[in-house]
Amino acid sequence: MNVTIFNGSPRKNGNTAALTSSLAVKLRAAGANVEEHFLYHMKIKGCMNCGACRSGSGLNECSIKDDFIPLAEKFLSSDLVIIASPIYMWDLTSSANAFLERLHSLCRHEPPYVNKMEGKRLAIAMTMGDDEYVAAGAVTSLIMFCEYFKIIYEGAFAVPFADKEQILRPMYQEKMDDFVKKIMKK
Repeated sequence: MNVTIFNGSPRKNGNTAALTSSLAVKLRAAGANVEEHFLYHMKIKGCMNCGACRSGSGLNECSIKDDFIPLAEKFLSSDLVIIASPIYMWDLTSSANAFLERLHSLCRHEPPYVNKMEGKRLAIAMTMGDDEYVAAGAVTSLIMFCEYFKIIYEGAFAVPFADKEQILRPMYQEKMDDFVKKIMKK
């Protein structure tokens, strides 16, 4: 199974990176090939609703030529995608949101209809400096995104009050084991 983690954290050595590092180890132990991309340091603009993806073939017809284009191919070639992000102001980071917005270019909503995302599997991994409730809006938005594009939402893993020690606590490592079992079973 090919798993791609798209990490929206601005810190390559921060709490979310510690989370995805631990998650990648567990996914590899379960037999997955894991690749991670840090979105924050890439050039990925948000969607500008120009309509190019509606008039093209529906695959990478985005008019914005930036670092998103090769990531779209990574998204499509993955058996499972994990969006990883710290929660800032009750939402995913702006880089994670820009990436998600641009995935729209993989669909065409006018005849002939194309949805390259249909049936893809997606999960979310999050860190936050507060209770899990602060992530509710971000998770709800991602579930709605999945429903709209007919993506299979596999679930969420969150570490509240996150720091590296918290992420490595046995309780969260056990929860992560359960999460990996859940997302790897298909």
